[in-house]
Amino acid sequence: MPSKFDKNLYNQYDSLAKEVMSYWLISEGYKDINTKETYGVDVVCKDKDNVECYFETEVKTGWHDHWPESWKEIRIPYRKRRLVDRWAREGSLGSLTFVVFNKHLDQAWFMDGAMVNKCEIKPVDNRRSANELFFHIKVADAKLVKVMSSPVLKEKVKGYDKDALINRKYPS
Repeated sequence: MPSKFDKNLYNQYDSLAKEVMSYWLISEGYKDINTKETYGVDVVCKDKDNVECYFETEVKTGWHDHWPESWKEIRIPYRKRRLVDRWAREGSLGSLTFVVFNKHLDQAWFMDGAMVNKCEIKPVDNRRSANELFFHIKVADAKLVKVMSSPVLKEKVKGYDKDALINRKYPS
């Protein structure tokens, strides 16, 4: 059963994740970056070859500095299936990438949408919901990226301190 939408978590992380993602995309040569809320993917842009790219971001607040070796997979909520389905319905044009940031937004796992579409789907009991379905992506099938320290965070979070981004309602 999917967990209930948490507006507080959304308000805390959505715009930060989009802005950090945008900053990284610009540094990598992407252009025409659009983060307008559409209830679809978080970021639409074009790569260096003018190919449309779609990025969906999440923040895993339980992931602190280093990815624990005991975590052999990355989980994406199955409710994101609608994004994969829409992309596939529209001919899988461009690239769809799922990005899972750590709570400090200075590291992220990048996963190709086609690979996410083919991965195992299993229920998980977590602190927010019992039996919630997740895509289970093997760490070996994802790419870990160190995201440069973003001025976005320094502007948005007064006196930027990585620990200031800890989710107080659901501490890790």
